[in-house]
This record gives sequence, C-alpha cells and structure tokens, in this order.
Amino acid sequence: MDHKIIVITGGTTGIGFACAAYLSNLDYQVVITGRSKENLEKAITKLGNNSVGVLSDTSSLTDIDDLVQKVKNQFGKIDGVFINAGIFKASSFENTTEAIFDETMNINFKGAFFTIQKFIPILKNPSSIVLNTSIVVFKAFANSSIYTASKAALESLSKVLNIELAEKGIRVNIVSPGVTETPIQKKSGMSDETIDNLLEHFSKTSPIGRIVQPTDIAPIVAFLLSDGSQVLRNEKIIVDGGTTL
Repeated sequence: MDHKIIVITGGTTGIGFACAAYLSNLDYQVVITGRSKENLEKAITKLGNNSVGVLSDTSSLTDIDDLVQKVKNQFGKIDGVFINAGIFKASSFENTTEAIFDETMNINFKGAFFTIQKFIPILKNPSSIVLNTSIVVFKAFANSSIYTASKAALESLSKVLNIELAEKGIRVNIVSPGVTETPIQKKSGMSDETIDNLLEHFSKTSPIGRIVQPTDIAPIVAFLLSDGSQVLRNEKIIVDGGTTL
C-alpha cells in the first residue's frame, strides 16, 4: 500500500504536532513546517522516520513557494494539506494596532489562502484539505476581534473552494477546536494567571470535565484527511468537549 503524504503547516507544537504524530503512527508520511529551526529539529527527532521538516514562514509567499517546490521535488504529488499554522494576539478591538492586524491576517488568512492555492497543482485526485479554525467564529470572546475575523474568513473560503476545486477531486473540510491547551496561549500576550483562569474555567464548565488537548483533535483531523471522508464537503467538526452546547 502506498503511504499517504500529508503536509501540516505549523507542525512543531500543539495541534499540528499532535496530528503529525498521530498520522505518522498510522504510517502516513508527514511534512511539517515551522518558523523556528530549533523547534523544527526537536519535532522531527520526536516524530521519527515518517517525517520531514521544512523551515517556512506561512506569512511569506516566497517561503510558501519554496515549501511547495521542496515537497514537489521530494514526493511529486501529495494526498492532503492540514492548514494549521496560526497565531492569536489578545487585544481589545479599540487597542488592536495595524501591526497586530497585519500579522494575524498575514498568517491566519493570507498565508493559508496562498498555501492552498500554491499546493493545488501537486494535490492528487482525490485529495483533502483540512482547515483549522475555531469556535470563536460562532461564539464571541472578548479581546479576539481580529483573530475571530481571520478564522471567519478562512471558513467562508471553504465553500468557494469546494465549488471551484470539485472537478480536481479536492475536498475542503473544517475542524473547529474549542479552547485547547497549547502554546498558543503563552504566545498570545496573556498573563500566566489569565491563562490559568481560562483553562480552569473551561475545565470546570466542560461536560467532559477537562480542557481539550491537541491529542483529542488529532483523530478528527486524521479522519478528514482519510479516504473515509471522501463524500464530505465543507463539513465543520466542532471539537470543544461540549462547552458550546
């Protein structure tokens, strides 16, 4: 059996790494990207032989071009892409600066947009694209206006892609995590106390009695990338432990 080849953007930590590890254990070949050489090398060491790492900044179209070329040179065609790279910078609407706006949109939406576009020529027929969005698209959280807008933009794109890419056999679906314990909180600018309070609140209010972990999301993404999801188009699987019931 041929090994499926999957590209995961932002695969060095958190949800991206958990998905890479899960797929690697299923004998998939995974290509992960990261902006930190140190983190990329650590992740590849942990993942083992079924993994390849490419230093790449999702906000840079030049880096995206280089990434696609490297993947094409090594593998030819691929079976799927998990659009996972993203950032969250906590800021009220009134205090959101142009720098925060541009950085967030460049990574979460612009980078995702052009990563998909540039990978289309080397995606097999059939193949799968999975978008990592968030429950913020339908549940409001303070201090997340630009993050919410970036994720909503990504979800709206999915419908159009499913129409335009149908004849190429490319399907697009969405995983929508709730508050998940990942390094994204540490990088957001929130204090440790705020992060602890956030995680404690969702642990206590969740029907599952704990915070969602990246390893909870990995099997869902694996399903959407697998042949078992071939009839799905623009489906959104909410993985939040029931906190938005």
